[in-house]
Order: sequence, then structure tokens, then C-alpha cells
Amino acid sequence: MKSLPLLLTLLLFIPSLTLAETHTDKPYDEMPFLKQFAGKTAEYVRQELGKPDSIAKKENTSGTIEFWVYNNLVKQANSEKIYRYTQIGIVNNYVETLGHTNREMK
Repeated sequence: MKSLPLLLTLLLFIPSLTLAETHTDKPYDEMPFLKQFAGKTAEYVRQELGKPDSIAKKENTSGTIEFWVYNNLVKQANSEKIYRYTQIGIVNNYVETLGHTNREMK
């Protein structure tokens, strides 16, 4: 019986642990999102948004570029419509590019 309170406590914390790995359910407004994440570190992005829905890597003369893609994260400016994809380009551990699209990612 002593383990029952411990078990209940663990069950209460497990959902919050899994939620910490995912990005917010509430979409960001476009301009505040761009201002918040432009030039930030990859670690900052991961802490704020959680694990990306997908990651693509490309090599060039500057090194490795990672493209982190999050689904349904940002609202279109002056609209309630949400972009299907937000792509964050990470170069040398810093955000270099931010973009949104409704086109299928390839």
C-alpha cells in the first residue's frame, strides 16, 4: 500500500514529461515568432519548441545545414489560418533561416 501514493504521483508527472518534448498546441503569430527565433541557438529552439517533426541535413562548403520542420506551428499574418509547415535552418548551431509554407515538404 505504501507504493500506491508513489505510483499515483508518477502517473501525474508522466503526462507533463511527454508534453515537454512536443511544441506548443497554440500556434504562434507570424511576426512575433520570427522575432523570437531569428538568430537564436539550436538549443534555444529545441527548448522552446520541442523536438522537430522532421529534420533534413545538407552538406555544403560551409558545413552541415540542418532544416528542422515543425507542423502547424505558426499562424499566417493577419489571419487565423495556420501554415502547414515551418522550416528553421540551423547553421553552425544558430538559426540562419526561418520560413513557412503550405506546400508539401520534399
